[in-house]
Amino acid sequence: DWDDVRTRNGFRVLRCRICQSRWRLPSSGVPRCMPFLNDACEAGSGCGLLHVRRKKFSVVERYERFGNGVLEGLAPRIRRQARWCAKQRSTRPADSDNDDTPPPLLEEDIAE
Repeated sequence: DWDDVRTRNGFRVLRCRICQSRWRLPSSGVPRCMPFLNDACEAGSGCGLLHVRRKKFSVVERYERFGNGVLEGLAPRIRRQARWCAKQRSTRPADSDNDDTPPPLLEEDIAE
């Protein structure tokens, strides 16, 4: 189970949804399972081709699932934003007069 993280300079970077390992492949050499794209792969985890998801996990989803390790190497503002969003998702909606707003993201803070 893989997320397509980025394609750059003729290479595609995939990230495992289970262990967060990264794998760099030539962009033309990714053996994707085409039936999986249509939710029709009958082989499941026994399939010999890669199951690459159309939509990757966001940094917030990865932080919620795997903890602080996924935030290493990210800009401080993105780390704060991920922690804040995860906290907001895990709590009930606050009163309307709550001034607890997320820190703003700046263009130079976005790593990908």
